[in-house]
Amino acid sequence: MANPFRMPPRTLRRARIYAGRTRALAGGLKKPCLFMHMPKCGGTSLSEALYATVPLGQNVAVIDALSTRRAAAIAAFDRNDVATCHEDLEHGDLTFALREQLLLTHMAAGARLIHGHVLYSDAAMRHFGDDYSLVTLLREPVARAISNFAMMAGNGFVEPDVDAWLDGPVGRSHATVFLRYLSGQNVVSPADEGSALDLAKRRLEKFSVVGFLDDLPQFLDSFTHQFGTRPRIHRYNQAAWPKIQLNAAQRTRLEAACAADTSIYEFARAHFWKDAAA
Repeated sequence: MANPFRMPPRTLRRARIYAGRTRALAGGLKKPCLFMHMPKCGGTSLSEALYATVPLGQNVAVIDALSTRRAAAIAAFDRNDVATCHEDLEHGDLTFALREQLLLTHMAAGARLIHGHVLYSDAAMRHFGDDYSLVTLLREPVARAISNFAMMAGNGFVEPDVDAWLDGPVGRSHATVFLRYLSGQNVVSPADEGSALDLAKRRLEKFSVVGFLDDLPQFLDSFTHQFGTRPRIHRYNQAAWPKIQLNAAQRTRLEAACAADTSIYEFARAHFWKDAAA
């Protein structure tokens, strides 16, 4: 029998966020934070924990994925849907352009925490780089790409055909997420990959905190050291996306496609991760 006093998940999340923001009234973040959220690198639990670090009297700016896709589609094509301007599809650049405008707006307004799937913005760093500390969380690239594919297939944006995915632009997009986000480009061609990779690594060095999904305690320690408050992460049930199985040949292809992201990931591990056993 269902518990009549059990909160719906969305209500519970909101209650936890407001409870955290109430507790944070005496402190909060020592400095403004931009959390560049890489897709499939920590979801609802992490977002909620970050929002709860900001006192109620200060602004939390959420650059929402679904609403920005819809707004971009309405503005460009008069279509109110989430597929037309999905980041991994043909018109994703329009969504990222809208998100950059929102990022600049929130920075100009002095939001204490800004969170969203945003590309690295030269304009934002040029005008507000001294004000905001950059934070992100990374995940092993092959596992991240598979998770991204499973979510898109589960939402009906692509067919759950691994070979078609690897052969097409969506597979390329999923294999180069870190490269795209850190170089500030929605699409990076193979010819431009080398220069984009160098740029991505240089920009990653400007981040104050870079964490890894397989070591959240160390990420929380680093965040606490930098911002003076520790996010409290609660666990929620994961969405039941389709189970994606790759054979050996497909995995080899995906690993090759993820080469640039793997290079960025290994660079980040070398610069930001501390081996507790060392």
